[in-house]
Amino acid sequence: MFTMIVADDEKVIRESIVECIDWESIDIKIVAVCSNGVEVLDAIIDESPDIVLTDIKMPGFTGLELIEKMSKMDPDVEFIILSGYKEFDFAKQAMQLGVRSYLLKPAGEDQLISAVETAKSNFLRKKSQSSLEREQRRLCEQAEEYHRQLLLYDIFVSGVNPLGTSHYIDADSKSGYLIAYFTFVEENFLIPFAKEVYGYLNKTDAVPVIDFLYVYHSMAVILKDSNGLSDKLRCFSETVWYNGQTIRIAYTGKYFESLSDGLGHLTANLKRYPKIYSISRSLQAREIYNACLSFEKIQYLTKQLLNLKDKVMEEEKIKKLLSNFFMPIEDIDLLNNYGIHLVSQLIRKLPETSFHKSVYHDLLEKLSLCEDIETYREILTEQILLLLSDSSEKNSIVSQVKSYVEENLSDPDISLKKIAREQIHMNVDYLSRIFAKENGEKFSHYLNRRRIETAKVLLLKQDATIAFVADQVGCGNNPRYFSQIFKKYTGYTPSAYTEQLMGK
Repeated sequence: MFTMIVADDEKVIRESIVECIDWESIDIKIVAVCSNGVEVLDAIIDESPDIVLTDIKMPGFTGLELIEKMSKMDPDVEFIILSGYKEFDFAKQAMQLGVRSYLLKPAGEDQLISAVETAKSNFLRKKSQSSLEREQRRLCEQAEEYHRQLLLYDIFVSGVNPLGTSHYIDADSKSGYLIAYFTFVEENFLIPFAKEVYGYLNKTDAVPVIDFLYVYHSMAVILKDSNGLSDKLRCFSETVWYNGQTIRIAYTGKYFESLSDGLGHLTANLKRYPKIYSISRSLQAREIYNACLSFEKIQYLTKQLLNLKDKVMEEEKIKKLLSNFFMPIEDIDLLNNYGIHLVSQLIRKLPETSFHKSVYHDLLEKLSLCEDIETYREILTEQILLLLSDSSEKNSIVSQVKSYVEENLSDPDISLKKIAREQIHMNVDYLSRIFAKENGEKFSHYLNRRRIETAKVLLLKQDATIAFVADQVGCGNNPRYFSQIFKKYTGYTPSAYTEQLMGK
C-alpha cells in the first residue's frame, strides 16, 4: 500500500479530499493531514510518505518551497500540486521541480484519482531505478569487503587452511587467476604505490579478488586473469619511480587455474612473516599478525557465551567472562588477534544478519583508531555485547541516530530515511518504530527539540543574529521557518526569548 500526506491550509478542503474518495480501494493510506508547511515537513520526516498532495500557498513553507527542499532530502517522494492559483509561473516552477500533476481547485474525484495513479507509477519507477540499484550496490560491496576481511583473518590469524576458504569470496573465472608480485616496494612508498596500482587496475578493468598484501618490501594481489594482463603489469611497474627510491620495483606474475590453488601458494609464502599488511581499495592499511597461537580458549569461551540462555539478563556475566579473558593480555597486538578471532567465531555461530556484519566492520574501524589497551578491551567488550543482545542492538541503533543528529545538526536535509539508508542501513519504518519506542518520542520531535535546545544557547551569544542561529541549527536560509518552530516549542519568538532572558 502506498502512503500519502494531504496538506492544505483550508480545513474544508482537507476534509473533503480525505472523505470524498475511498483511498484504500486504490491502495492508498493517508498517514497525515496537515494545515501548514511546517507540519508537512515534520510529517515527511516521520512518515517517509510515497506521495504528498499539497496546496501551493500555505503558512511556513509554500508547496513549491517544500518540494524544492524535499528534492534534496528524499528525491523519491512524488508531489501533486493542488492550487486555486492559475498563474502560469506556479505551474512552470512545479514542472521544473519534477512535478507531473498540477490540479486547479476545485478538483473532481476523477482528476484526483488520476493524478494519484500517475504519482504511484512515477514513484515505483524512480524507486526501481535509483533506490533499489543503490541498495543492491551497497550490499554487494559490503558483502565483498566482509568476506575478504574474514578470509584474511581466517588464514593468517585463525590458521585455517586456505584450500577450504576460497568459497567465502564470490569469484569465478574461466580464465583462471593471476598472482601479481611486486618486489622492492619500500615501505615509505607503499601507499602511493598501492594507489597507483589500484588506479591502473581500474583503468584496465582488472578485478582484485582480495586486497593487496604486503610483507618486507614485497606486495602481492590476486586478480582474475585476462589476456595480456601480466605483461601490462610488468610494463607498468617499470614506469614507476619515486624521489628517494633506492631500487627499481620488479614484477613477477604467477598463473593458477583455481582460486584455492592461488591462495595456497600466496599464503605459504606470506606465513613466514610475523606481520602482514592488508591495503584496502580505500588505501587503509591494516596489520595482520600471523602468530602461531592456540585458540582452544577462544573456542571454549565462544561456547560459553552462546550457551547463555538470556543474554540480556546475563550481561554482567558476559562482561565478567570477557574481562577474565582479556585482562591478562597486556600486548595490544596479541589482544587484537584474540579479540578479532573471538568476534569472527561468534558471527559464524550466530544467524547471519546484516547487523552482525555491520558490528564487525564497526569493530575493525574503532580498533584501527585505538592506541590505548584499556580502551581496546572496552571496545571489544562493547561490540561483543552488541552481537549477543537484541536490547543492546536497539540501544546502539538509537545512539547512532542521535550521534548523527548531533554531528550534522546544521544540515537542513536531515531525515530518518536518509539516516536509515546511508548510515544505519535498515528499513526506515523499522528504524522509526525502534526510535520512537526506545526514545519515547518521534524522530521529528527529537530533531526539532535538539535544534531548539541548541538555538537557545546560540541566541544568548553576543552578536548572534537570528539568521545565523537558524543556519547553525539546520533551518538554512529560512529564519521564518526557524521562528515558527522555535515559537511552537518554546511559546516565544526568538527575539522575545532573547529579550526576556537578557532582561533578567
